[in-house]
Amino acid sequence: MTTVIDTPPAQAEQQPGQRIQNYRNVLGWPTTIDSVSGDVYLQLGTTVDALIMRAGTGAEVNNFLARHMLRVPIIVVPGDPHDWIFLTQPRTTMRMSSWGDLVRTQIGWKRHGDTVLLPASDNVKEGVRWLERPQPHMTLPPWTTVADAARRVSSPCGTW
Repeated sequence: MTTVIDTPPAQAEQQPGQRIQNYRNVLGWPTTIDSVSGDVYLQLGTTVDALIMRAGTGAEVNNFLARHMLRVPIIVVPGDPHDWIFLTQPRTTMRMSSWGDLVRTQIGWKRHGDTVLLPASDNVKEGVRWLERPQPHMTLPPWTTVADAARRVSSPCGTW
């Protein structure tokens, strides 16, 4: 007789100390831990930066990047509507018109030194979670590549 199990066996939840070590050692990201909540935060600006957009725009940007064979770690922040955080290399200079396009299309960013809550690796259903998980030793895409993708998908003419 064969038994079918619909749910995978429960994995032991990673402790905050293990999560911070994984983010630091495997991904090389500057992280801190909140001693009260145990949450792990990514410090932005030196190694990693981020662009923040609404889920609908984020889906279009992710699709555009995937068509161009680029993979970007994306964090989903629940809300109404959800925000997606695209993790990139540190930002670089851009023309003022490019910054204006991002503001016009409601693409946001955080200041140098701000933090972003990193999801627990075992969280797939509620709260802050990974839409696209980072891979060990992956190179993050340049800030300008993701910003340009956001500008292109929001252009009235599309990507042509």
